[in-house]
Formats: sequence, C-alpha cells, structure tokens
Amino acid sequence: MLKRSATLISLFVLSACASVSNETFSPIVVDGDTYQLRTRTIEGPNGAYETTSARVDGIYYLCRINSPGDCEAAVRRGLEELPF
Repeated sequence: MLKRSATLISLFVLSACASVSNETFSPIVVDGDTYQLRTRTIEGPNGAYETTSARVDGIYYLCRINSPGDCEAAVRRGLEELPF
C-alpha cells in the first residue's frame, strides 16, 4: 500500500509540471491472459520523454518496454497485489 501511495504521489507531482502529448496502447500476454500496455509521451520542462505501464485490474504499473521481461514482471507485480 505504501508503494502504491508513493507512486500516486510521484505521478501527481509529475503531472503538475508536464503534459501528455501522445498515448498509445498495445497488448501483452502473460500466462495466456491479455493485459494492456500504455505508452505515453510526456512533455516536461526539460523536454519530452516516454513512460510505459502495464494495466492490471485498473491500476497501472510502470515498466521499461525496451527491457526484456520488465513489462511482464510489472503485470506479475500487479497480480500479486490483487486482493483475492
């Protein structure tokens, strides 16, 4: 819970000084189930940069799309946090 709160606070602070200029979605399959990856181009005070996150049960988990297995690991982190 603390980790999620820190992530939300970081995103809120970041959004105060940046804007999303582009957003794309693509699928990722983990253990036979399909999840959504969201890649955003963010225009900040020091230029543009991209972030990618995996959506699990309505919550986005940051990942590095160019790092093999990282977005799959983000999905798995999200699945571990689901209340069952």
